[in-house]
Amino acid sequence: MPEQTAAFSLDASPYTIEATGHHVVADATRLQQRADLLRESGTLTEATLRDYFGDKRFEQIAESNAIEGSTLSIGETELAVSRGITVTGHDPAYTADAINLSEALKHMVDLARDPAPTDCRQVKELHSLVLGGGPSAGLFRSSPVRISGSPHTPPETWSQVMDAMEDWERWSRAQADASAVLRAIVLHAWLTHVHPFSDGNGRTARAVMNLEMIRAGLPSVIIRRKDRLRYYDALAESDLGGDLEPLAELILGRAKHSLQDLERAAKRRQGYDADQQLLRKAQQRRADIWNDAARLLFSLVGEAVDAVLGGTGDVDTRWYDAELSLDDYVALSRRDSSGNSWLFRIDVDVPGLGRNRFLAWTGYRSSELCGATGFDAGPSVFWSMPDPAGNRMWSHAYERSPGVMELTLELPKVDRWVAMLPDGKVARLAPSAVAGRVARGVAKSLTAA
Repeated sequence: MPEQTAAFSLDASPYTIEATGHHVVADATRLQQRADLLRESGTLTEATLRDYFGDKRFEQIAESNAIEGSTLSIGETELAVSRGITVTGHDPAYTADAINLSEALKHMVDLARDPAPTDCRQVKELHSLVLGGGPSAGLFRSSPVRISGSPHTPPETWSQVMDAMEDWERWSRAQADASAVLRAIVLHAWLTHVHPFSDGNGRTARAVMNLEMIRAGLPSVIIRRKDRLRYYDALAESDLGGDLEPLAELILGRAKHSLQDLERAAKRRQGYDADQQLLRKAQQRRADIWNDAARLLFSLVGEAVDAVLGGTGDVDTRWYDAELSLDDYVALSRRDSSGNSWLFRIDVDVPGLGRNRFLAWTGYRSSELCGATGFDAGPSVFWSMPDPAGNRMWSHAYERSPGVMELTLELPKVDRWVAMLPDGKVARLAPSAVAGRVARGVAKSLTAA
């Protein structure tokens, strides 16, 4: 999925952004960026995912149920789910709860394949599985409930519950493109605030939270049994004053822990390195900026040459579609000519004056340009012309280059090309000015003789 950059708003929700603090939004954004980086790395193979989720599935079930009072350990939960064994010494209902939540989490993964925002239908489907069927499964309640240990009073009648959940759903749809982590926090807190079901609200709310997470490529969040009191206190804060900060800090902390575990699984199996991947992504952005600037330069040069010579002769320009790959960009930044590539060509034929051809190609910056500018190594545009001796098709044009001998960019800036002129001077030129110089240089090459 693409990185989520849409504005986040708590308008029409019971919460306020001022109450959460801007650091929550910043932390959520960084977390999503790390998850995107991991996904884009190509190291999340099926084996890596099996390695990670195989370890975490039963932990997630055991810890979520433990918050509601289950006494099953992670190992006992695995026995209950995998073999359907009622564990001796524990309430048999806890085994049923483990099996039911396992089915709900499987369905959650299926729901996550649908990019549509979470709605009431999905909440009811998850709740029905959490309860394992039964008369009230998947149905909003029609009688009052009380939250143990909390002064908060949820909506009492079915009509009030429906109104509250319709507000919840409208906000979910309106904020469909907002940060998944922030959506998860709000939808979870709000669902527990409404308490729309007679039973199973906490487990369903945590499943909805993780539906948001995995839909955005993030691993599930596991609220541990030892976090239980902190978790309840945080929910109480959000219920009474709309302050999401305590809950957000807990969920963000657990989300970071889950992502670190997934990164470790990727490193263990595929050698994933987050720092190296971040550097590669930054290099790719620079290569993309260079390619965009080169395409624009070709377009402007073609227009300028045609404007100068098109009325008196034939002009043909050709783009070689040889954009710099990431490996090419890195090679040229190491002064390695293996990254060289043809960029575009200009062929002009003016009756009575003759024909000329110029090939623009990408190589690494010359030592002269680096010395004059203080730049490190990187890509530059150079020119070649047909070899007058006929020993090869093309030879470096040097002083015979049209208007400029060498062009580079001070990345990530793109509004000025840094040009080495035929007289050896360095100038910073707008793209249109470069195109004008090249066009005049092409014309001059036909009249020089």
